[in-house]
Amino acid sequence: MKDAEQRFAERLAEDLAQVLGAGIAVDDIEISAGDGVSSVRAILLVEGRVEAIEVSGPDVVSLYRPLVERAAEVRLGAAFWRMIGPA
Repeated sequence: MKDAEQRFAERLAEDLAQVLGAGIAVDDIEISAGDGVSSVRAILLVEGRVEAIEVSGPDVVSLYRPLVERAAEVRLGAAFWRMIGPA
């Protein structure tokens, strides 16, 4: 991973952790770029389960917002799971 990608991954992990809140941890961020397509995969530990958020797009920076939005969805799903149980 290039230095810029490493810094992006570190910053993204911090920002995702803020969105995810307590009980959900960012385990790893994987970035791949090439041939005009970039992808980012965030591995999350959600209350004993492993989940992955994966997004692809033309460049790594454009993937920031979709990743944060997906993290918010994971947080909402985890909160629902805690309150209601499996649907």
